[in-house]
Amino acid sequence: MHADQRRSRRFLRPTAVVAVLVAAAVTVVAPTAAAAGVLIDETFSSQTSPANFGFPSGAAVTGGVLNVTRGMGNYTTSAKTFDAPVVRERTLDLTFDWKTAIATSGNKTGIELRDSEGNLVFSLAGTTTELRYGLTGPVSDSTSAPDSLNPAWTRTAYDRTKWYTINLHLDFALQRVQYLISTKETAARVMASGTATVTGKNLAKLVACNYYGSGVQSIDNFRLTAPANAANGSLRGKTMYAFGDSIVAGHNYSRGFTHLTAERELMTLTKYAINGATIGAGGNQIVTQVQNASAQSPDYVVFDGGTNDAYPATFNRSAFTSAFDTTVRTMRAKWPNARIVYVAVHKLGSRDWNTQLAIRDVTLQVCAKYGVTVADVFNGTTLDTRIDSHRVAYTFNGLVNGYPGTGGTGTHPNLAGITSFYVPALTAALI
Repeated sequence: MHADQRRSRRFLRPTAVVAVLVAAAVTVVAPTAAAAGVLIDETFSSQTSPANFGFPSGAAVTGGVLNVTRGMGNYTTSAKTFDAPVVRERTLDLTFDWKTAIATSGNKTGIELRDSEGNLVFSLAGTTTELRYGLTGPVSDSTSAPDSLNPAWTRTAYDRTKWYTINLHLDFALQRVQYLISTKETAARVMASGTATVTGKNLAKLVACNYYGSGVQSIDNFRLTAPANAANGSLRGKTMYAFGDSIVAGHNYSRGFTHLTAERELMTLTKYAINGATIGAGGNQIVTQVQNASAQSPDYVVFDGGTNDAYPATFNRSAFTSAFDTTVRTMRAKWPNARIVYVAVHKLGSRDWNTQLAIRDVTLQVCAKYGVTVADVFNGTTLDTRIDSHRVAYTFNGLVNGYPGTGGTGTHPNLAGITSFYVPALTAALI
């Protein structure tokens, strides 16, 4: 594509195009999660329009990246202002890569996202030994960055020679930010993940801050989208019961995809899912979880099932159909006013393909029969861990420093898999 044609597509209204959801925090090409409106998609492979991404000083597009805080003095700033279509959006997904060139002890540079009134949305900074991020702090007009206006930093040790990928879900209807900071590599290491309440009410400015000393920061692959299915606060205060196997339970990490969805949307979650659970007969059937759950009706019942039934040597289509039908009927009878959502998990490289297809056929037929909504990760996204790069990047077996790692068997989604594919699919089904 000609450079001028490419630049003309960088700043678009959210309804102007259909594109993939925010890419996951890895270096592989991310599969499609859901359609979304692209507002900014900048790789800095050539000069931007406006020049230097709209920073008035201290910035330059060079070497395929945007460098900021170049030659800036202590406590100084340079701010890029976002266009009106961005400021008006109530829900945004943002991902970008970041690196610092700080090399001297005592120096600190960073970036801040702020709203039109100077309230903090998110901040990131680096010293020689610490990666810092913040979601709360004083109001600032971004004309300077003295210590008194610094965000309240959370600090973690890091390797300043590496690139880091930041994924943010910004919900200004709820004034919530869900964040994921990872190393930018195929076997990505999660540095931080969580959800926080912020004072910011919109996304108005990206501020490059030279807090003290010197150190050029580099930004790359800046992608800002408006989600195709934003709840915009409509799920706040709703209750959700979650049933199923380890994909719902979270494997050995308690913040599985139902947890992150509830956390993001301010829902109340009660999770009954258990590792190893099955639809078919056995000592750990999902229908037993339902029978033992509270009789008080939730607003939503969310469940998966079939992963631990998908073995060709033992799978019996007739028996599975009967058991799945019984599971759904039991839910419907126990909570007749709840919306039931079945999560069709991603294409699994760890299970027999033909058995997966048979299970999908059965589950979709039964869901249609009883009016069950399907959160279709299997067919609604292209997450497919039969592809080895997807398996490595998006699934985990064990934890690394308390967070899911990478390079799993292909079954259990890690945080990149959860936030990029499972949470959007579930949110769409809930609303």
